[in-house]
Amino acid sequence: MEDLPPVIELCDVAVEPADGADKPALRGLNWQVAAGDFWAVGGLAGSGKTALLETAAGLRAPAGGTVRLWGEEVAALSGKAQVAVRRKIGFVYGDGGRLLSHLTVAQNLALPLCYHRNCPGDAVAAEIEELLAAFALTGIAHRLPGQVNPAFQQRAALARAMALAPEVLLLDNPFAALNTGHMRWWLDFLTRPAGEAKAPGAPPATVMVVCDDLRPWLPAARQFALLQDGGWQVLGGREELTAARGPLLRELLAESAPNR
Repeated sequence: MEDLPPVIELCDVAVEPADGADKPALRGLNWQVAAGDFWAVGGLAGSGKTALLETAAGLRAPAGGTVRLWGEEVAALSGKAQVAVRRKIGFVYGDGGRLLSHLTVAQNLALPLCYHRNCPGDAVAAEIEELLAAFALTGIAHRLPGQVNPAFQQRAALARAMALAPEVLLLDNPFAALNTGHMRWWLDFLTRPAGEAKAPGAPPATVMVVCDDLRPWLPAARQFALLQDGGWQVLGGREELTAARGPLLRELLAESAPNR
């Protein structure tokens, strides 16, 4: 049987910083993400974590190098083909998930379905009810994001990303505003067996998370890497992570005060 290509592949990629500075935040980045991988990438604030995820998702053009999704070079795809391949990737920003403030939680979840199907919200109402129930959001379905606890805003952003049943899920530091209970819910969701039927509440097969604290991800992630000073370092699995040394890694694995 022929080997499948990586679902995401970055070849000698340079990533520009989000603030538009002249220097690329990251250089010479080579990274392959295979189907079924669970990556946790640690880095301090300003290290380029969000820009890296956006580049890996094909949402941001690299400053140099090549990005491939399922073996297809993103820059060579037509606009329609790019949309098709990006639909297979769910993306969740941190800091509340960037929900649209003028839409209710239910309307935010319906947005990707209505956009891609070109249909009104009523046409997907039953699917949204299932999605809300699967993510324990039914009680806040008709509230605006500003009326919702930040932890549930983040969960609603996850549910919105899962509306199209993506094969890959990219998470941008989602635990920053979560307490231990909410973290436990996320980890339980992400470590369930991936559902073949792609039903609401079934996690994707492949997960990539960037974070400024690696400790919560130790039980779930299987591959680890670091971003530091414009560089990229693949650490390996859990055993290699625990054996690795360096001040940045010590900081990202340090005991932190419990979230309130």
